[in-house]
Amino acid sequence: MLSVMNAAQMAAQSYDITRMIQMGRVPEAVKAHVDIAGAQAHMMAHGVMVIPGSNDLLDWFNNFDVYRILGKSFRRGQKGRGSTGAVFHAGFLRHASRLQRFAKDNHVQFLIGHSLGAATAQILGASLGVPATGFASPRVKFGRGRLKNEGLVLNICRADDLVTRVPPSEAGFRRLGKTVRLVSKATNPGMDHSMDHYIDALKEHVSAHGLPQSWP
Repeated sequence: MLSVMNAAQMAAQSYDITRMIQMGRVPEAVKAHVDIAGAQAHMMAHGVMVIPGSNDLLDWFNNFDVYRILGKSFRRGQKGRGSTGAVFHAGFLRHASRLQRFAKDNHVQFLIGHSLGAATAQILGASLGVPATGFASPRVKFGRGRLKNEGLVLNICRADDLVTRVPPSEAGFRRLGKTVRLVSKATNPGMDHSMDHYIDALKEHVSAHGLPQSWP
């Protein structure tokens, strides 16, 4: 069990950790790390795996119909089939597939992700049967059919974050597990996707019906 605020802080710190690793400095708290063609993850203490995505909304879109994921363009309706037979958005499945072996080899016990990392946290949480908390979570699964372990997944989404609305539900996509919407006192168009703004909204406790203090 992990507090939601602690998970948010770890998600925010994952970007600093990534920069430090890129400069050749691995923090002591990081037990293992991986970068597979741009898909990054950090294994922390007690089997907590943190997955950064994109802290910048501008990194997401070429236009409203195309998403840039790991240097490749994926249209909003493009699909791929996972190992369980479930159908996911192909770009998110690609990212998750690159990190699944790292998660298994390091005996992951808990997943935390932001943005693209939250997409992967959903997919791996359900496929591996591991609790997962995602922030700024996009919709990953095509179709209504529920997966066996998706009850282990919590998504926290700001109401003013555009990324949480892709791919569109009208195209048949949805998030896995439970979703809680945060409504903040202030909006920052183009910036509300960042983890700093998610933490600000969590501190405000303005409107977040059903938000647990910890998960699972």
